[in-house]
Amino acid sequence: MAETEGGQQAVEDLINGEEPESCKMKENKSLPNGSNGDDVHETTGIQESDVSASGDAPVAGAASKKDLEVPQEVDDGEDTDGKINSEVTQNEETRTHIEEPSESKGDEDGDKKKEKEDEDPDWVDILGTGHLKKKVLREGQGMDTRPERGQLVTIRSKGQLPSGDEVDCYEEIQFVLGDGDVVQAWDLAVALMQLGEQALVITKPRFGYGEEGRNDDIPPNTDLTYELELLKVEEKLDIETLSPDECCQMADKKRERGNELYSRKDYSNAINSYSKALEILRDIKPSSYTEDSKKTVDELKVKCYNNLAAAQLKVDAPNAALKSCNSVLDIRPKNVKALFRKGKVLAVESEFQAAVAVMKEALALEPSNKTIHQELSKLTARQAEEKQSEKELYQRMVGDMAKVTEIPEDHSKRQWMYAISVGILAVAIFVGAIIASQA
Repeated sequence: MAETEGGQQAVEDLINGEEPESCKMKENKSLPNGSNGDDVHETTGIQESDVSASGDAPVAGAASKKDLEVPQEVDDGEDTDGKINSEVTQNEETRTHIEEPSESKGDEDGDKKKEKEDEDPDWVDILGTGHLKKKVLREGQGMDTRPERGQLVTIRSKGQLPSGDEVDCYEEIQFVLGDGDVVQAWDLAVALMQLGEQALVITKPRFGYGEEGRNDDIPPNTDLTYELELLKVEEKLDIETLSPDECCQMADKKRERGNELYSRKDYSNAINSYSKALEILRDIKPSSYTEDSKKTVDELKVKCYNNLAAAQLKVDAPNAALKSCNSVLDIRPKNVKALFRKGKVLAVESEFQAAVAVMKEALALEPSNKTIHQELSKLTARQAEEKQSEKELYQRMVGDMAKVTEIPEDHSKRQWMYAISVGILAVAIFVGAIIASQA
């Protein structure tokens, strides 16, 4: 369904908002930030102050500060992006698997509710899987009033847990449709709503807050029921008309959203958020730069590219990660984080000599960094193993070639002996014939 696909084009000016603690209705609250920090980071002894808890609205599971200390980074001393640790050895975590919780057989109320939904023809199965359903409570103003991805939409929301507790209650909240700034249930359902429409939406954890949940108010693997109303649809902003500062604010919200998704191991959507942030920054007109704004843009690009590389490694995309690392180094050639991660990318590609060289460059910039020391030791050991393997392979090849060359030599000797014998026999016959003719 085209209307339910995530938008890749638009970026909008989003206003900060806070998540309700007791789910009291709030007015004029906009899309939550995701986090207050700068970047995802790694668990080493380096001080980190980049990613903190968002405590925000339905952004697919805002995490606490403790939760956000999962991603792995290097603090380069300039963009305070975080710490480094071994990512290459954690390939088991490179794929995000969101498993649906099995429903309890003893939950009779849940079974009855599901039966009612199945029997009610007003329920629309948005994806055809039963994981996301929508029911119109009040008709809207017509099909031509449906929002398009990339547009800025304003909705009213009231969410409810299976326990009856209310969550995500907002009188007004804005977000860019299809940009992945909110839970997928909202992006997918609102795309099918008409202006003024009220709808009931039931979502499985996969399109809500997944197996991680959110802080203390939404448990892991929880179904959610939302009552949504589409209040307003506005055209997307033209990035070229915005100042560099405004663009940076928009891009930073996307980056923070990416940090939050990364912390929840939703690496693919984190990549989407970081990429959208970079799209905004790339669209800034160079002629609008001041000295200060250019520096701010570059700093934000460095953070986004570094985190993008981290997420790309998690989904086994080393070539893309290498490109992201090089983009950082084009801006800051001595960025430790980018050098460290580039070394890891090269190691994944079995380019150990180049990986060791890059890692040594990172270590020269931070000689006391234990994590870089450890990674360099691993790479050096792997490089030695590779050289030994190459040596053994070469020796086997040389041995095989020697055996191959011995066969033609023996064969050649036999051929010469045969030719000589035949020659001698021929000469003997010839001499014998001459003697016989003279007799």
